Amino acid sequence: MRNSILFSSILALLMLSNFAFWSWLNKPHSAQPWNGVITGLSFNPMRLEHDPSKNSFPSSQEIEQDLALLQNKVHAVRTYSVSNGFEVIPELAKRYDLNVSLGAWIGKDAEANQQEVDRLISLSRQNHNNIVRTLVGNEALLRKDVSLEELIGFIRQVKQHTWRPVSTSETWDTWLKYPELAEEVDFIAAHILPYWEGISVDNALDYVFQRYYQLQRTFPDKPVVITEVGWPSNGKPIKQAQASLVNQARFLRAFFNRAHAENITYYTIEAFDQPWKMTEEGSAGAYWGLFNAGKCQSNCRQKLKINE
Repeated sequence: MRNSILFSSILALLMLSNFAFWSWLNKPHSAQPWNGVITGLSFNPMRLEHDPSKNSFPSSQEIEQDLALLQNKVHAVRTYSVSNGFEVIPELAKRYDLNVSLGAWIGKDAEANQQEVDRLISLSRQNHNNIVRTLVGNEALLRKDVSLEELIGFIRQVKQHTWRPVSTSETWDTWLKYPELAEEVDFIAAHILPYWEGISVDNALDYVFQRYYQLQRTFPDKPVVITEVGWPSNGKPIKQAQASLVNQARFLRAFFNRAHAENITYYTIEAFDQPWKMTEEGSAGAYWGLFNAGKCQSNCRQKLKINE
């Protein structure tokens, strides 16, 4: 009888401990709320029904709808291309008091690259006083689409024809790998994305700032701008990094508050979910947006996810 009572007590204790453990593991994680205006967002106006592989792009009206949605929520947007109708973004953004970091896409097509560079120069020389900086390429070296010499050549072309700050956007480690690239630009435009590196959300914020400080120490004469930082709301885990809506909100709220306190310039990736990216970046690639993507006839954007 005594053994039976002892066994029952142990079993109850184990069950209580197990319940407490799973309750702790699954408890909602609070973070300091964010009620301010976001410094910058990566802006791609592609919607659920759009796909660049099918030559399907948003209209000017749809682009304007998206920019209007961002008014009073963000100070600036960052773009990736000046083709396929995206060249209207600076003019439309001005209507909603949004600054623009204007980007030219640099890929494997030499002719298309030159066209992007020419359009970037043309737009940067126009009277768009809301263009605050220019970006020649996005991870072009990381993808090995062009050589270092080719990329530097494009950067020099733009610098010769515009007074606006010029750089190229690469991952933080690419800048460390090619220090000579820093000599050609006006600022360091870095991507710091702990999710892709398998860092847990608990350590992600400190990791971002460690890499940011590392770039500052390495290139003390160049301003450092984080041109991509964020967390996906869905997708497969990578090592310790778990993609979820809760983790996205936790990371971004904490990042916004710390970035504001330390007065750094950043562009969060990204304004809207991009379903077309799933074929290129896997399941998580579609879910970095602060807003959901939705298919409809007028306003295709759903609620701001970080406020959920």
